Amino acid sequence: MALILVFTSLIIVLLYVLLKRNKQYWRKLNIVGPKPHLLFGNYKDVILRHITHFEFHEEVYKAYPKEKVVGLYRFNTPVLLLRDLDIIQHVFIRGFDSFINRGFEFGDNDLNMNLAGSADDTWRMLRTRFSPIFTSGKLKNMVYLMERCGDKMLKELDSQKLSSMDLNVQEIALRYTSGAISACAFGIDMDKPDEKLLKLEKMLFKNYFALELFYICPNLLKKLGFNAVPKFISDYFHDLVKLVKTQRNNKPSGRKDFMDLILEMINLSEIKGGQKNGNKDDEPKVLQITDELIAAQAMIFYAAGYDTTANTLSHMLYELAKHQDIQEKLYEEIKKTLEENNGELSLETLKQMSYMDQVFSETLRMYAIADVQRKVSAKSCRIPGVDINLKRDALMFVSIRGIHYDEEYYPEPYKFDPTRFSQEKVKSRHPCAYLPFGLGPRHCIGMRFAKIQSKVFLVKFLNNYKVEPAAATKKLTFDPMKITLSVAKGVPLKVIRRNK
Repeated sequence: MALILVFTSLIIVLLYVLLKRNKQYWRKLNIVGPKPHLLFGNYKDVILRHITHFEFHEEVYKAYPKEKVVGLYRFNTPVLLLRDLDIIQHVFIRGFDSFINRGFEFGDNDLNMNLAGSADDTWRMLRTRFSPIFTSGKLKNMVYLMERCGDKMLKELDSQKLSSMDLNVQEIALRYTSGAISACAFGIDMDKPDEKLLKLEKMLFKNYFALELFYICPNLLKKLGFNAVPKFISDYFHDLVKLVKTQRNNKPSGRKDFMDLILEMINLSEIKGGQKNGNKDDEPKVLQITDELIAAQAMIFYAAGYDTTANTLSHMLYELAKHQDIQEKLYEEIKKTLEENNGELSLETLKQMSYMDQVFSETLRMYAIADVQRKVSAKSCRIPGVDINLKRDALMFVSIRGIHYDEEYYPEPYKFDPTRFSQEKVKSRHPCAYLPFGLGPRHCIGMRFAKIQSKVFLVKFLNNYKVEPAAATKKLTFDPMKITLSVAKGVPLKVIRRNK
């Protein structure tokens, strides 16, 4: 018995020494930061759900206003929080090849091979292959499908035959984005919703605890064989791809949507990359096109285009309800632009709505969907501007909310002011002071799609209805169980029919 106690004590002491020693990493490099918890590092309150990631990283960012970088610990893993915009520009843009990867982990599930989580040459080949779906020509064809979803939304609102009603606008936005991404990506008829898809939507975005665990301790969970994406979600997207392949006879249909690109990929059987470092003697990287690879892209495209855009629209309507002058100015722009284009809603029409662009950008400044931009060093490297050398696989975070609420870049940061994004003011700011979609070659590939999807919704909704605060409208609080910025209990607003 005594021997067991001695052995146990030695294990505890050894564990303590190891944890304590690892927590000295940043101090040895003369990098300042908050004192870490022995076990949780600096993320104890986040792990225990006392605060969101957004709040935590913003607090750290603001606590060290004179520092270019801040040292943190995620459990036992050192994390370097980048504050200086020139350093951020180097990591994300100028020195991109040394920081190509994001360090996302979803486990051993085959859905991990998606565009967002893939690494190195795999990411390069996928990015090159999928970029054409978001060209102006492709997006132009999708506006009609989005418009149909907007018309369906109006039909549902009109059916209530009330001039004024209190509604959760988050649910309205979710139904719209679900239909739009289903139609534009997979050719699913929005008039006949897929019951399995509706069920999946509810589960997919309630399952963030698993993703959260990977966010906190990916290496441990991966070693344990744990997957962030449940099997039923993986199975659904495998089945969806098979269904669309069958419906289109295993060849592109001419819709030029996401699934047409997928079918073109299948016919290729493999994707070839360029020679490493441009050396013609090197064998080019080859990516085999498998059903697993295809299902992974289907999942990430759906996830990225559904919940995130709906939350942005909810936040936007909330701010417009609070600022009637901004809402009316936006409505007048919509009304005037439609009249000048004979009521036609096209990509060209949407481009003319410059004030709407400003409202959209200001919403994402205040309510960026992601809390951080992540980078992992591909090799040992020196960070310019600070006297430190990082090892390979060093993890770096950028607090989006911290930068977006920094008075140095945005005076009165808690004020909703779309004029911050006039052409003159945008040009006067550092190019890395606004990053809701990321920066550099790995910025969000669906940025233009999300913007157009949002603008079609706003045109349809605000041209027919306006919003005001309802009795149940309160200051927005966000769900700490989710990895994206999502309101905890919906966004109740008074929806009022416009008199035309």
